Amino acid sequence: MSPARGVADLAPGLWARRPQGDPRGLVAVLGIAGAALLLGWLAGAAPKLALGATLGVAFLVAVMSDLALGLCLFIILAFFEVLPAVAGGFTFAKIGGLLLVVSWLATVAVRPKWRRDFLRVHPAATALMVGFLCWIAMSAAWAESPSVALGTLPRYAPNLVLFLIVYTAVGTRRHAVWVIAAFVIGATIAALYGIARPPSPNSLRGDRIGGIVGDPNELASVLVAGLVLAVALAAVLRQRTLGRVAAGAAACVILLAIFLTLSRGGLLALGVVLVVGIFSAGRWRVMAIVLALVATLGTVTYFSEFASPVARQRVTTAGNGSGRTGLWTVAWRMVDAHPVRGVGAGNFPVSSVHYLLRPGAIPDGYFIVDRPEVTHNVYLQLLAETGLVGLSLFLGLIAFAVSSALKAARAFKRRGDHRLEVIARAAMTAQIGVLTADFFISAQYNKQLWILLALGPALLALARAAPGAARS
Repeated sequence: MSPARGVADLAPGLWARRPQGDPRGLVAVLGIAGAALLLGWLAGAAPKLALGATLGVAFLVAVMSDLALGLCLFIILAFFEVLPAVAGGFTFAKIGGLLLVVSWLATVAVRPKWRRDFLRVHPAATALMVGFLCWIAMSAAWAESPSVALGTLPRYAPNLVLFLIVYTAVGTRRHAVWVIAAFVIGATIAALYGIARPPSPNSLRGDRIGGIVGDPNELASVLVAGLVLAVALAAVLRQRTLGRVAAGAAACVILLAIFLTLSRGGLLALGVVLVVGIFSAGRWRVMAIVLALVATLGTVTYFSEFASPVARQRVTTAGNGSGRTGLWTVAWRMVDAHPVRGVGAGNFPVSSVHYLLRPGAIPDGYFIVDRPEVTHNVYLQLLAETGLVGLSLFLGLIAFAVSSALKAARAFKRRGDHRLEVIARAAMTAQIGVLTADFFISAQYNKQLWILLALGPALLALARAAPGAARS
């Protein structure tokens, strides 16, 4: 069957199942009809492009039929950073994000106001988001490269919109479980890919795996969050043995992949989430202690008995942090010169060379002169690029997201909803884990970070809803 024929066959069923009064069904059917004609031509002219377009249309059908399902598919796609671009630099994740935004706009157009009014419920957080984007745009006025500063806006804005999308999509307990499961699935696929396809010995990364995320440190960051959510998923699927076994197996695979990344920042984040998990576990503290001991024993056993001497030396020796110390020194020089406004969003690699020839030795100037790099620290990079103003707005958003997850957990506890309490506590712990790993990577654009942050206010909205009420 041709891609065009398969896509065209979807239209009648979608039209028959469309909710009355919901324009999304009509929009999707018209879109599919046009896509079928286009795919018919592409199938003969460019088969590979036709296959990618077919997958995109299938994703569009899923997103238009159920926003929560579309969000889950997008979460899984967000892990596929190493997939080649389809066309014009657009990856499957970017196309999926665009389709998700279109579906969200169609959804909020037909839903009651109280079910989607994030802006009214959280005016302070809205002000932080708008202020952050405005400050990013304003930084182009004093940046060495205004185009680079403005070029960060299309990267920050979609991530901030995730707060609104997740708030709308996660309307029931089932949706919350779906989102957690999607994150675990994505993390497990990334882990399995890295384990099954280790890098060649001549690779610049050595024997460190990067999975489908690409970078070992970024992979470790999201895997730490995936590990926490996998354990939570196993806990909430009490009556589904197969699901609990699958979640437990996913946790084991993810933990092994964290070891194989040889990421010191990832291992530090793992230690932090184990400690935070113990203190935030509530009535499950004994279980959290047992799991922390098992994870700690597994870590020590792996690196003492199974890891190569090179791998063992890497995780136990700090050195200059693979060039980080030099980058951090330059970043602090930028902060000293422009503490309030910074050097302009995204301009650290552009301007770093101007801060190299100052008093004080730089251990390695290669990452500043020959191959300009980012700071490998989210917070220091934002401070150097956007100053105290930009960093304060960013930290305000973090505080809002983490506190929302904590408030949700406490509200679910008072209600006696233990399943959602576990999810809320796990979401908060996962947030802290990723934010800890971000001290060693510049991952301010990573979709997984913003998905986890956006989950906080969405869970808080569920906690504040009447018991048994479902926003759909």
